[in-house]
Amino acid sequence: MTSNGLVVRGIIPAICLGLGTLFVRASLVAGASIPTYLAIVGTTIGALGWLSMAITGHAAGLGATSGTAWAACMAVAWSLAIACMSYAMGTLKIPVSIIAPFTNSNCIVARAGGAIVSSEWNHINGTRALAGTLLVVAGATAVATAK
Repeated sequence: MTSNGLVVRGIIPAICLGLGTLFVRASLVAGASIPTYLAIVGTTIGALGWLSMAITGHAAGLGATSGTAWAACMAVAWSLAIACMSYAMGTLKIPVSIIAPFTNSNCIVARAGGAIVSSEWNHINGTRALAGTLLVVAGATAVATAK
């Protein structure tokens, strides 16, 4: 992977998603309810998407019914995840430092899902995937329990 690929595919998303988790906490502390938070975030994402389509001219995908259905599925999954994280931080008072490491273990779910749904099994080294999974779980546990 080139350094540009590492920055665009890894570092920038990691920083943005990490900051996003902090913004969830800040929003809840400032008094936003979970439904309000989801509505504001969803509206903002929607506005950015429509603006992006207008600027780039890539609105042709709107006719792809299955493509838009999968996008809606992602929105439901993301909303449920954020609602659960918000509930844990706001109501259960679980610190961000405990929630973030575990929620960022989503790479395990994505990798397994890609292998099953997209038939990517032939592209996976099983031993390395298992070792990586164990390291991710161990790392998330170590970071979440560090005091």
